[in-house]
Amino acid sequence: MLSFYVGVHALIINAKNEILITKRSKHDNYFPSHWDLPGGSVDMGETVEEAMVREVNEEIGITITPIEPIFVYSDLTWVPDRQLTQIIYRCVYNGGSIVLDFNEHDEYQWVSYNDIRNFKCIAFLESLLEKYKLKY
Repeated sequence: MLSFYVGVHALIINAKNEILITKRSKHDNYFPSHWDLPGGSVDMGETVEEAMVREVNEEIGITITPIEPIFVYSDLTWVPDRQLTQIIYRCVYNGGSIVLDFNEHDEYQWVSYNDIRNFKCIAFLESLLEKYKLKY
């Protein structure tokens, strides 16, 4: 039976035009030790924006405001068991200090667009970087 997964991720940029990336826990069974953007799955009954705000707060302890979707990624490599769709939003950082949930992420960094290419990134982030020069 096919499960359909929708994930939302926040492209958060600081005053230095650096992007916040998080490194997935080495204990995670889904792309361990790969860098990605904060976010997670949409639960039944919530909007993608609500899910993103909730997931970012749960994962790294900060509050954000989603501004606009900038990229949609679909992964069909797991079909027929699972289909993945990832939606990336440009977001504004509202406040809070970053506190990692080490079950989900081992590290975080603020990096420039050019430097992010030196990291081992998760597939949706690689695709975003390949297709678009981020304008923020």
